[in-house]
Amino acid sequence: MVLFRRLAVLTAVFAYLQIALGGVVRVSGSGLGCPDWPLCNGRPYPPANLHAIIEYSHRAVGSVTGVLIIATVILAWVVWRSRRPLVAWLATASLIGVVGEGLLGAGVVANELASWLVLIHLGLAMIILGFLVATAVMAMPPSNGVADPSLRRLAAIATGATYVLLLTGSTVVASGADAACKSWPLCGAGFTPDFTGTNAFTMLHRGSVLVIGALLVWFLVRGSRHPGLAPASIATLVIFALQVAVGAAAAVSDGALFNGLHVALATLVWAGTLTTALLTMPRADRDAQTSRLAVERGSA
Repeated sequence: MVLFRRLAVLTAVFAYLQIALGGVVRVSGSGLGCPDWPLCNGRPYPPANLHAIIEYSHRAVGSVTGVLIIATVILAWVVWRSRRPLVAWLATASLIGVVGEGLLGAGVVANELASWLVLIHLGLAMIILGFLVATAVMAMPPSNGVADPSLRRLAAIATGATYVLLLTGSTVVASGADAACKSWPLCGAGFTPDFTGTNAFTMLHRGSVLVIGALLVWFLVRGSRHPGLAPASIATLVIFALQVAVGAAAAVSDGALFNGLHVALATLVWAGTLTTALLTMPRADRDAQTSRLAVERGSA
């Protein structure tokens, strides 16, 4: 079990790096650095070209992540199939997602970065990361979770809303709106709403940040008051604050650094929110659950 927990965390970290590198590919304009797939300019290695190297690195990390996911799935069924089968099914779901992501990635390259495919590609990547984070969290030692049902409901709502927030950010990238709106917090000279053209996507995203961000902060503040959730909640709050600051910097500048950090931090916010939400749920082995139910029935 200890080996599996370490492997699950390592796999989730590599999945995160894969998404972060995908952000580097986009902001550096390296999406077609390797115009063919799975080769790179007809070779199994990249030429001495920065864009090709960046794109190839993205693919290489993706390959390692795929191997780690396969290992995680196999070990999950060996270790958890009878003890805690949910862990095995979560790991398997991530593998199914990777297969779809690989096919979709090939489609993105073949269609020369069609915006709607890029959007779906990132959305599916976040789902895969979510399954891997869930695998690692649900494989942790047994816990009763959080008894407060209202906090559990808030956790579920905040997690779903955070994913929607990510998708609105992806529409900004996919539509090219990030290059049109160079002011903050609004597109019209900073303080005037502007819904013309692609600016509508940016305004949608920033409005979502305001509303969903408030919900997210409320959930994380409540979570920080619970001993079992405090570390993840506080860390995610800090990352979210940095994300807002970096998003503002990316909006008013053309710096690739801020754009790349924006994607990387958004992914961390998603992972942190999901982790906090999952920690509210109980984790117990089947034998322990059976014993607890028997005791409860005996008491009744």
